[in-house]
Amino acid sequence: MYADYSNGLVNLSCSVLKRFGARYSHETLPCVDEWMKKGYKNIVVVLLDGMGCDALEFHLKQDGFFKAHDRCHISSVFPPTTTAATTTMESGLTPVEHGWLGWSLYFSEIHKIVNAFTNQDQYKRIPAEDYHVASRYIPYTNVYEKINRAGIGHGYSVSHFGTHKIETLDEMCDEVVRLCGQAGEKYIYAYWEEPDSTMHDTGCHSEKVTEQLQYLEEKIAMMSEQLNDTLLMVTADHGHIDLSHYILTDYPEMMEMLRLPISVEARASAFYVKKEFLLEFEERFNRNFGKDFLLFSAEEMLEKQIFGDGVPHKKFRELSGDYLAVGISDKGFAYSENLPMFRSNHAGMTEQEMMVPLIVVERP
Repeated sequence: MYADYSNGLVNLSCSVLKRFGARYSHETLPCVDEWMKKGYKNIVVVLLDGMGCDALEFHLKQDGFFKAHDRCHISSVFPPTTTAATTTMESGLTPVEHGWLGWSLYFSEIHKIVNAFTNQDQYKRIPAEDYHVASRYIPYTNVYEKINRAGIGHGYSVSHFGTHKIETLDEMCDEVVRLCGQAGEKYIYAYWEEPDSTMHDTGCHSEKVTEQLQYLEEKIAMMSEQLNDTLLMVTADHGHIDLSHYILTDYPEMMEMLRLPISVEARASAFYVKKEFLLEFEERFNRNFGKDFLLFSAEEMLEKQIFGDGVPHKKFRELSGDYLAVGISDKGFAYSENLPMFRSNHAGMTEQEMMVPLIVVERP
């Protein structure tokens, strides 16, 4: 399943920008535009990491708060993963435009594969540099700056790394309520890391995930009751799928072809191929992994616009590799058996990973 860049997170972000008179470069979501025309003082988006449509359907009761307010289902971006999707939400750009394609990215400036958020060297597990690598080499203007410049309202982010930093879910909810109580029109984006963390550890359909989602539902419902003159939207960055892994070091005929370790994601893996093997890489790959992965060449990634439309970032070609292997079943790649492997993951092209809910609560 390809990402839908006419009915997805990028369009939600652009609807927010449109509401506050800021510049945007993609289609908006008509349904969201209509809700925003009602003139609510506060526009709030709460993004719960990993809470895809499948999780909502599997774990929560039909008459619960989330399902009762689930208005429609929208698409994540490709790859459906936190780095790409939350950057889209915070920029109004597609992944091909902003360049934050996945968890680990290769930067030729330092010849390292770096975790885009944590700034760790992906394979040495130490700080990559004494500055934040991704922020330096693939910077972007966030939606809060765009909204503030437009002058109609103010933009805020509430998260571990936001303009308003929090440590617990209770703190996040309290800060959203506090900001909504202040004078003036505003956009508030709040991010929380669950149920994603629990799904990675226990699998996407475990009892612990059910408990976590019920807890989140209860907390967000309580928060919503304290809001006035607010349009609250709850969504996610991606869904999840349980998986097992191919260990690349078990395939010496593939390893000899690579000039770098793999990067981006376990289910959307960038392969950097030595020049002398470029003509035969595709045949070898498909012979070993073709039933579980789609393989896109550098040219096909752009032709098929899998990372979205718009002007490609100047570093896109380097960041996305010579080939990209995308999961279509329940498999992922690990470079070696010594690296962490999750029980459940995302970033592939299944509906379970791609579709997220848009839960809408209107508080006059």
